Amino acid sequence: MADVRIDANGVPKGAVIEQVGAVLHRSGVTEVDAGDPVSASDGVDAAGFLAVDFDLDVTLGGTDPLLEVTPLFLDAVAESWFRGESAFFTSSGRYRLRTEARGATVFLAVTALEGDTPTLDLDVWASVS
Repeated sequence: MADVRIDANGVPKGAVIEQVGAVLHRSGVTEVDAGDPVSASDGVDAAGFLAVDFDLDVTLGGTDPLLEVTPLFLDAVAESWFRGESAFFTSSGRYRLRTEARGATVFLAVTALEGDTPTLDLDVWASVS
């Protein structure tokens, strides 16, 4: 039988939306990630939850900057991170990126920064729901 989340009264939870407060996931990111995260603890553990909401505070500089971020999903059996669908940003701002995690550990990677002398300052918070 699949894992079933139980509420405080011992009753199995049905289709409900439960969101946990945001926690800092990454701070002061200024360049593209050199590779996959070193350990699972670098990611967001979404065990028992459907999605991870990443709140991004993006500051881009240079001419025609393009930022690509990609969720990476940890496959514990394969001991590897697998890429999800990328999102692209071309201007500074605050954005929410929802990633369907289905209980996986997820890490939001910076996979590209392009443009004419582009600069980046990125902070990311994460919450599961």
